[in-house]
Amino acid sequence: MEKLSFVIPCYKSEYTIESVAGEINSLMASHPEYDYETILVNDCSPDNVWEKISALHNADPSRVKAINLAKNFGQHSALMAGYNICTGDYVVTIDDDGQTPVDEVFKLLSKITVRGGGMMLFTECMK
Repeated sequence: MEKLSFVIPCYKSEYTIESVAGEINSLMASHPEYDYETILVNDCSPDNVWEKISALHNADPSRVKAINLAKNFGQHSALMAGYNICTGDYVVTIDDDGQTPVDEVFKLLSKITVRGGGMMLFTECMK
């Protein structure tokens, strides 16, 4: 079974991260042919997002991994921290504010072509 890793850098998202995680869970429930994990990285957010992340992890520790960075390193470093521990065959980066349409992930996966051990992602640009 192939596995998806959703990596989400979190900053000032205490009011949105539960909804985003819920969208992922709902989407993946309709695709039982895939396993998945959600990796939530707190980039030293000044709000209570770490408490929300911890609660999500405690509710489903086999699917939700939680990282708490010691200081604000920025989105790139938060993503790299998540990539470092992901175990999926495919990695999907999602924004923490709900602006990234989670249900589009399978459109992206349909465009992946494996050639010679490498991967290439083809997408269409919207005009």
